[in-house]
Amino acid sequence: MQNDNQYSDKKEGKFPIENASITAGFFETLLMNANVWITFLDTKGCIGIWNTAGKEITGYSEDEVRGGNEIWKKLYPDPEYRKIVTKKIERAMKNRQKLENFETIILTKYENQKDISWNTREIIDKNGEILGYIAMGRDITEKVVLGKKFRTLLMDANVWVAFLDSNTRIEVWNRAAETISGYTADEVKGSNEVWKKLYPDPKYRKDVTEKILDIISAKKDLENFESKITTKDGMQKIISWNTRELENGNGKTLGFIMIGSDITKEKKLQTDIIDYIGESAMRLKNPVEVIKNNVDELIIRLENNECSTEDLILQLRIQTKNAEQIIENLFELNKAVSMAFEDMPPELKRYLSE
Repeated sequence: MQNDNQYSDKKEGKFPIENASITAGFFETLLMNANVWITFLDTKGCIGIWNTAGKEITGYSEDEVRGGNEIWKKLYPDPEYRKIVTKKIERAMKNRQKLENFETIILTKYENQKDISWNTREIIDKNGEILGYIAMGRDITEKVVLGKKFRTLLMDANVWVAFLDSNTRIEVWNRAAETISGYTADEVKGSNEVWKKLYPDPKYRKDVTEKILDIISAKKDLENFESKITTKDGMQKIISWNTRELENGNGKTLGFIMIGSDITKEKKLQTDIIDYIGESAMRLKNPVEVIKNNVDELIIRLENNECSTEDLILQLRIQTKNAEQIIENLFELNKAVSMAFEDMPPELKRYLSE
């Protein structure tokens, strides 16, 4: 019969005493083979643990670093940068705070730069005494590179891109936003006062704001919402907005992404084309009515046998001349319109001028 003392109460989540070494071995294997860089530092900053991922990321093996702290001078060879990193870590240790998502750039053994995101916490014994610190580093180099590419793409996009935090303060304001509005990123970041300048009329600003808030409160995206802004140099422009609310995984609002297209020229072109169509209709209405009335009169004369063949031919030739004049007038008008509208699509220009 087995000794009852060999086992602890299963309800309390305890394990057989004889398996304690197996459990420790399991966790050591798990730690050493984790896919994140894990290192343990004692209270003097000397390295006690340096797992496999640490070697793969830095190029330095556990044998090269264990028992000392000289490795940090190799990973951070620039004294000034190392000083900045060290101060940040020392401040956290002094205040007994965790470091979370603290990003640094290291130089590997093979002289490659890598971006590392650190999470650290102190390890204490049952009496509250600090035994050391465990630091976990994730290699985020690819993520950082991708982020830089995305930021470059965003900043160089040919549409106005702005990001507003949950309090509508501007965090991102790209070059197109600067070009369209006239206000630089330095003038607007960290505030939301620029909207008062872009919409100087209080009533119009209130109308625009209310429409946007109604859509946002309904958890809907703002699509092709047009508004008129006043630029820094006093010009009026029409912007077509598309906005989307950004949330974290818990449904909390992080902010709003706003994309604006300057459609001022398109709107002017649209208005001018509508005016052109209206003018064309007016210029065609009277001569076409004259031809119609003449033809109607000719039909009545034919029905009453009051028109000879020679007279019929003459009248038809007159109406043909009238129609030719209409076509010529329309062609001249089309040609003038196609030359006046620089932004008119090539296909439409060709259709109007040929």
